Amino acid sequence: MERAIIRKSEPPSLRSRFLVGRDAQGCWVVRDRKGLVGGLFTDREAAVHFAMVESDRVPGAVSCAPDDTIVDFGPAFDRPSRVWRH
Repeated sequence: MERAIIRKSEPPSLRSRFLVGRDAQGCWVVRDRKGLVGGLFTDREAAVHFAMVESDRVPGAVSCAPDDTIVDFGPAFDRPSRVWRH
C-alpha cells in the first residue's frame, strides 16, 4: 500500500494550527502551519498533548493526519544541525 506524504506546504485544514502524524521512521510529528513550532515524540498521546497546550486548547486547532499518511517537517528541517561550542 502506498502512503501519502504531507509536507509543510499542504495544511490539512485552514482552521487547524497543528498537524499530528507519523514520519517515515514511525516517530510522532507535530508541526504548525507556519513551520515555526513542532517536535518529534515517541507516542501519540505526548504529541497531541504538546499540540493542545501550544494551541491553548482552542477547539479545532489540532488535527491528526490519516494513518496511511507520512508527515514531515519540510525542507527547512532537512539541513544538518549546527554544533554550538562554549
